[in-house]
Amino acid sequence: MTLALSALRFKPALFALALLPAMIACAGKEDGDGTARADSSTAQVIADQAAEPDWSLSGALLAGRLAYSEGDDAMAAKLLGLAREAAPGDQMLAARTLSALLASGDFKGAVALAAEIKTQGAKTPYIGFVEMVDRVKAGDFKAAKAALDSVSDDGIGRIAKPFFAAWIVLGLEGKLEPAIAALTPLNDFNGLGAAVTQHTALMEDQLGRSQQGLEHMRGAADAGAASARFIELYVEFLHRGGKVDDARAYIDQFRTANAGIAGAIADPLSERLAQPPAEGPILKTPAMGLAEAFFDLGTILQSENIEDQAKVFARLALELDPDLDISRLLIGNLMQQRERWAEAIDMYRTIRDSSIYRWSAEISVAECQQSLEDLDGAIATLQGLVKARPNRTEAVVELGDLFRREKRFAEAVDAYDQVIGAIKQPAASDWTLYYSRGVAHERNKQWDKAEPDFKKALELSPDQPYVLNYLAYTWVERRENLDEALKMLNNAVEQRPEEGFIVDSLGWAYFQLGEFQKAVTYLERAVELQPTDPVLNDHLGDAYWRVGRKNEARFQWHRSLSFKPEEDQISVIEEKLKSGLGDAKAETTTPSGG
Repeated sequence: MTLALSALRFKPALFALALLPAMIACAGKEDGDGTARADSSTAQVIADQAAEPDWSLSGALLAGRLAYSEGDDAMAAKLLGLAREAAPGDQMLAARTLSALLASGDFKGAVALAAEIKTQGAKTPYIGFVEMVDRVKAGDFKAAKAALDSVSDDGIGRIAKPFFAAWIVLGLEGKLEPAIAALTPLNDFNGLGAAVTQHTALMEDQLGRSQQGLEHMRGAADAGAASARFIELYVEFLHRGGKVDDARAYIDQFRTANAGIAGAIADPLSERLAQPPAEGPILKTPAMGLAEAFFDLGTILQSENIEDQAKVFARLALELDPDLDISRLLIGNLMQQRERWAEAIDMYRTIRDSSIYRWSAEISVAECQQSLEDLDGAIATLQGLVKARPNRTEAVVELGDLFRREKRFAEAVDAYDQVIGAIKQPAASDWTLYYSRGVAHERNKQWDKAEPDFKKALELSPDQPYVLNYLAYTWVERRENLDEALKMLNNAVEQRPEEGFIVDSLGWAYFQLGEFQKAVTYLERAVELQPTDPVLNDHLGDAYWRVGRKNEARFQWHRSLSFKPEEDQISVIEEKLKSGLGDAKAETTTPSGG
């Protein structure tokens, strides 16, 4: 049996804002070029050749597109820039080069390119956004307004422009009413209420109307606003308003009920409350408000999987407010999504040690280290996190998952014990912890401890197909509770008919019970669903042999070997190729996976 346990690592999104899919869909066309994803070795070839002086237009263009599709923004900017030298009038190429420069963090280069291609008639909203940011940084809000006015109202401009306009008006006139009026067009879009309220409150606070701002934030919180940045800002409003008890009560909601970023920032936010509140407005300048708008829009774009533009907006946010650490977290997250793990680590570690987001960033660093197969580094990172915040569970669970995947089952059990031991009243969502510990116990040959964990997982979340699959399959192996086990496996297959490893479990159970024709039916379907899995192909070979289809059996065993099975299974499969199977009898195997 095969278990896809990685599918059980449920993690809440880092950034939560309401979305506008139909409107955002238009924004995604800016940089899409249809280039297929390449493997990392192809990207490395580009990196090795990028210094060559004799790139052709087509070579630099294709390589630049590939680098861009791989999320290698700096390389994309360089290669697309080379292509532009051969085709300076290509507006689409110019727009993509500008996007790559921005995504890589080269704002100075982006300013120069935007000025150049503007005179050539290039069409991209990034020209206006770059000019706007550059002018705001210089304190010239009149020129910033003119730059924003040049951006089309289509696509992302439909929601970006009102947010940006509000802060530019505030910087230009210093008056609240026209700034809030600039946000009015956003009332036409469902789902942006919390963001509009947040920006309204921040503008009120900046102009000395902190109490009104606090009331607006309170209303948004009561309505369910709960993004990480909203939580941080609302707590700051409460702190400065002398509502420390209210702030602690609000933080406690996330400490106890949320295992994601909202929970992770609860302790450092509480520590802030022990200090005197800072003086002055939360956002000192309209430029910082504009940075908030860029960040918020970046989170929306990320949630819509428009990753390239999300990264550009997050970079522009940092250009206006280098201390906006949550924007660094967003950029690192986007890099991680694109499998730019080393670059993501570098970005995560630019977040200040004192930041409330540093702990969450280090969790992501450990994930990237695992993806880079730096297991010692990942273990060290996670152990450091556990030591720093022993009351948080995320690092301990991640450590347990790492040990389990590396077949260090006793250490995995120790990690899960630490988390489960701290649970006073298990919730439905805790089923994954009991299930994961059950797998570690079972793989460590301690069924007497594994079985109660699986049963507890089902008690917390009945009919979970993964738990049904593992528990029922093991019962069949042990010749226990056979009728119930087959019902459970059929239940799991009904819920997950598209998951080959679950279909395989039912087929293999029938095989072990001697119902070989039934086994063939399910095992054939399992291999159709997951054709390159060595275990599933091996199982189908065994079933074919038992029903007399011996040539097909050997074919499946050969396929299984070609898909690199576990080391201890290679000799077993080779022996079957040599001698076939012995007399039909109930087979027993150890569930794989975990």
